[in-house]
Amino acid sequence: MGDIIRKKKNGKVLGWYIRWVDLDGKRKQRASHQPTFALAKRLLLEIEARVARGQAGLIEPTQQAPLSLSQLCERWLAECGGPKVKDLSRYRAAAETALRRCLPLIGAVELTALSRLHLERVRDTLALRYRPNTVRASLRPLGTCLSWAVRQGLLSQSPARGIELPRRESSLEYLSLAEARRLLDCSELRAKERGCPAHGSRAVAIALALRLGLRRGEIFGLRWSDLDLEQGRLTVARSYGLLPKSGKPRHLPLPQTLLPLLRAWLPLCPKTRERLVCPVRHQGTWGMSSRRATHGLAKLLKRADCPPLARGWHALRHTFASQFVMQGGNILTLQRLLGHADIAMTLVYSHLAPDFVAGELDRLKY
Repeated sequence: MGDIIRKKKNGKVLGWYIRWVDLDGKRKQRASHQPTFALAKRLLLEIEARVARGQAGLIEPTQQAPLSLSQLCERWLAECGGPKVKDLSRYRAAAETALRRCLPLIGAVELTALSRLHLERVRDTLALRYRPNTVRASLRPLGTCLSWAVRQGLLSQSPARGIELPRRESSLEYLSLAEARRLLDCSELRAKERGCPAHGSRAVAIALALRLGLRRGEIFGLRWSDLDLEQGRLTVARSYGLLPKSGKPRHLPLPQTLLPLLRAWLPLCPKTRERLVCPVRHQGTWGMSSRRATHGLAKLLKRADCPPLARGWHALRHTFASQFVMQGGNILTLQRLLGHADIAMTLVYSHLAPDFVAGELDRLKY
């Protein structure tokens, strides 16, 4: 068994050193170059594992090929993950897409030579081509990758730490009250005219988005077991087949305007294994929607004489939140309805209520 010691010289701490018996039977000692005991212990365990497999415990620095940032990112994409990642394949795909914007600029830089200046140049170059939110999304996986490299002992500290990012843009795309009403009416009329379950499913989905503010994944992952039509309650328990964005379920009251639509839809809804409320038909089989499906929303918006929506279903969620606030809804209540973990996310809608601040000030009496 190896051991870990904390070396000092003339009262100055030199750091954590590790000792182990190598493949040749000789006892060796090296500086771990790790900031904590836990990281030094992890390095020691990795060395002992290599020795147990019949390999040299530690490759000397002269034998190590320099690691480029592109190679580091490739290794991180293969090994990344964690308890907070709900869909690992989707997470890796999104990270890979973001890194494709950054790596052509600095991917060839050796990891030991990488500095904050390199990352700032990438940020400024991307800002010439992309909007601020896209620049932030492009740099986020790179910062996560460099933090992972620190935990692996490949870097002493991350050059991305503390880097200034562009100010986040708030893009509130929503329908007016009249437009939302036309869309609801048009979707329900279309379902009655066609008598097709696909149109009925879409009408219910639009009503759930505009009357409850559910996310697209929450709508198309909703089961009949999540609904209590007698008590007028709904449980948001999942997004598609996974946990919702917050990681925990939330319970909502069903508005009275939504109950008749759901009761009428229940006997007509196509049967699926998961008992989905809004199933879709694909190659003759009813099942769960894919993440990329639009469900003909663009055509329906045009038919209802509504403007096109760049963010589609998410803009319907914005419409619910915006109209809720503009008609006097409470911000704290809206936070619970939307399932926001941070009130700051909900406060982006507060400017839509012109009497919101004035009404609060009127509470003050002398």
